[in-house]
Amino acid sequence: MTMEVTPANSVHMLWLVPQFFVITVAEVMFSVTGNSFSFTQAPASMRAVMAACWLLTIAFGNVIVILVATAKGIPRQSMEFFLFAGLMVLDMLLFFFLASSYTYVVVEDKDSKPSAIKEDKGSENRGFTDTSM
Repeated sequence: MTMEVTPANSVHMLWLVPQFFVITVAEVMFSVTGNSFSFTQAPASMRAVMAACWLLTIAFGNVIVILVATAKGIPRQSMEFFLFAGLMVLDMLLFFFLASSYTYVVVEDKDSKPSAIKEDKGSENRGFTDTSM
């Protein structure tokens, strides 16, 4: 006697390709924009710390997903997705509040202005002797 535990899939796996494409494009755009913002707004001595904070926030988000998924406190997966959507709405509201009170730092473009550094020829080093001849 054969017992079927899980019914056969009625939707083909290739329907996942557009979804993964959209998620990948969104992640690339979000990551590039976030890193660009953090690098232009941080002082030069803090750029590595900003990159670490960026990766830490991504890791923290992944931990939230893992905790919710493994807790098994939500009976249906659709309700779990609505929970994540609600968390994203709360996150958008927090970002809106923070962005509305943020003072943007204007970074001058080095390529658009002529260099103000004077070229100094220096002086001759009398202690140097050329031994290559």
